[in-house]
Amino acid sequence: MCEFVVYLLEKDGSRREVTRNIVVAKKREGKTLLMDVIGSVTTVENATVQEVNTLTQELILVHD
Repeated sequence: MCEFVVYLLEKDGSRREVTRNIVVAKKREGKTLLMDVIGSVTTVENATVQEVNTLTQELILVHD
């Protein structure tokens, strides 16, 4: 199974790690919900998926 490390791209171009071992990402009511392999959910407000890369197992979010 492919599990992602999720980063949030900051306005200055730097990346901040948000969470790890993510297997599901959903957009719901203006929030991005990230679920890990054990079912725990991390919520990121005002962010959209910019890139998903299975080779590096990274999911990049940007602020809306």
